[in-house]
Amino acid sequence: MISPLGLGILVLYVCTLIVIGIFGARITRKTREDYFLASRGLGSIAVFMTLFASNITAFTIIGHAGFSYQVGYGAYGYVIGWSIFITPFTYYLIGYRSWLLGKRYGYATQPQVFGGIFKSKMVALLFLILLLYYTLPYLVVSVIGGSLALSTVTEGLVSYPLSAVIIIGISLVYTIPAGMRGTVWTDIFQGTVFMIVALLILVAVARALGGFSSITEQIARSNPAMLQRSLSAEIAPINWFSFSFTNSIAVIVFPQMFTRILAARSSRNLKRVSLYYPLALAFIFGISTLLGVWGSVAVPGLAGKEADNIVPLLIKEFLTPTWTILGLVVILAIVKSSIDSQLLTVAHLVTDDLLPWFRRVSSQQAVLWGRILLVVFAAAAYYGALIRPAAILNIAAFAFSGFSVMLPVMIGALYWKRANKYGACAALILPAVMLHLWYLGVLPGWTTFGFMPVFPAFLIAVLALVVISLLTPDPSGEQKAKTFDLFEEVFR
Repeated sequence: MISPLGLGILVLYVCTLIVIGIFGARITRKTREDYFLASRGLGSIAVFMTLFASNITAFTIIGHAGFSYQVGYGAYGYVIGWSIFITPFTYYLIGYRSWLLGKRYGYATQPQVFGGIFKSKMVALLFLILLLYYTLPYLVVSVIGGSLALSTVTEGLVSYPLSAVIIIGISLVYTIPAGMRGTVWTDIFQGTVFMIVALLILVAVARALGGFSSITEQIARSNPAMLQRSLSAEIAPINWFSFSFTNSIAVIVFPQMFTRILAARSSRNLKRVSLYYPLALAFIFGISTLLGVWGSVAVPGLAGKEADNIVPLLIKEFLTPTWTILGLVVILAIVKSSIDSQLLTVAHLVTDDLLPWFRRVSSQQAVLWGRILLVVFAAAAYYGALIRPAAILNIAAFAFSGFSVMLPVMIGALYWKRANKYGACAALILPAVMLHLWYLGVLPGWTTFGFMPVFPAFLIAVLALVVISLLTPDPSGEQKAKTFDLFEEVFR
């Protein structure tokens, strides 16, 4: 039963989001640049918090905790792996040069940046199609996680379908009127909330289970395999390498992350993010790992998709009703800070990069279309959440893989003058086809040589970009000068 204090906390949380949306709507101008990019005026704190909060999804506190429940403490290194260093490095490696091009030429999306570098509408279209295709499953992950949490905490009083409606609906309340500015401000608020309250919940659960030493003794006595890295074949070295590789390089390709980098006010902001981000990432994944492993002895017997419920179950069974509401707020803050940014970004991609193929869209019309498309994609995400085709980790792995194999084209475009549109098209199409052949089981598993499909697909992307570019005409001097003269000017 929800206590009056708990109900007050929940109402305060929702009202704060609505107030942010109302205030953001008042100062957001009805222009494409302001609605989708906040007029490229995000400061250091805003860039850091929005990148971090947008990247922390249901996979972190729901999916990863469920994975930790099944495989033990080894899940921490499996997911963090290289991400703690490589992900923030890519913010600078890819983000800085892209930001320079965006500032000089007004680029606002990946299709514009890389279509512009290669001077190719086909490259831009392929980026658009693939980004939309891989973002929608990842958006569904966030909706699934939040809906599971809300339904579990309320003991089914709020059904799973109704939970999905509530979560998506609240996100739309502040995203539709305020655009990028509203999502960034709520990211700052929600990121602060889930970092602080998640730590408090971890401490409260530890006390309820008898303390850290007591929990460790229980694990060692009843399920000692949880303390060993080799518990599951899923975290064997070759799989650890594959997933860590994917998890670390995919984030910069997420369109919601890339767009936020373009919205930064200064390049110094990107450098500061590279310093702060690893600490925050290690912190939040550490909490979800501990909760998942502790749950394996506190709430044993969960299997498959049921393990994704472990955090809500721990809170519900071992803490007071008020803590239950706080736990729900943490989960909602995490999933909604991703849902709003993903919804806004896919609407932005369609508005800026697809509609112009069919009709001329003015700046004010772009804002109207963006708001309409927010509702359309929200409905699509709701439908996907109802189907719930696989465990959260599996959905995330597919989406991560798709984003990861697009990275070679982005690096080649920004750093290799010989890369051309033919190589870029081949490097976008071939790996995407191969990923589907592997994930759908058309190609036998041995053809990946034990790695996750993303790793050989990534190598195919690199080879396709290099070989096809070398076998086809060199880009014109004017085309290369547009990109690389700017870099030489800045770095000199």
